[in-house]
Amino acid sequence: MAQRARSNDRRQGRAASKQQREAERKFEIEMLTLQISELRGKLTEVDEQREALELPNLKGKDVEHSHYGQGTVTEQKDAVLTIEYANGVRKQKLPFVIASGCVKIDDREATELCQRISDLETEQTRLRKEIQYCESAIADLQKKG
Repeated sequence: MAQRARSNDRRQGRAASKQQREAERKFEIEMLTLQISELRGKLTEVDEQREALELPNLKGKDVEHSHYGQGTVTEQKDAVLTIEYANGVRKQKLPFVIASGCVKIDDREATELCQRISDLETEQTRLRKEIQYCESAIADLQKKG
């Protein structure tokens, strides 16, 4: 008789434990969903800030590359610069080359703009990855249910 009572206690304990795990899983999904909502709001703000900024037109500007030396921007198509250096022509991408310091230009405003755009693009990437991670965690939790 005592053995049967202990067995019932264990079953009830397992059922309660299972209900507790289910409640914790649902709570975690809710928290991740809220986090995704907040991240999407931030991403929308960053997207709007990025869209408001246009890349500077650097065609005809003299630049200095850390490896290739002095050059001149001969063409700019969207974010791709064609730069003619003494030892050849190179295509390089804005805003990265300016923001990273690889290519320097004697235009403080253009340099700051490229840095700002680069920072916003980095933040966009970070937020998208964080949203993906949360969505993945939710999918994993839903599989367990």
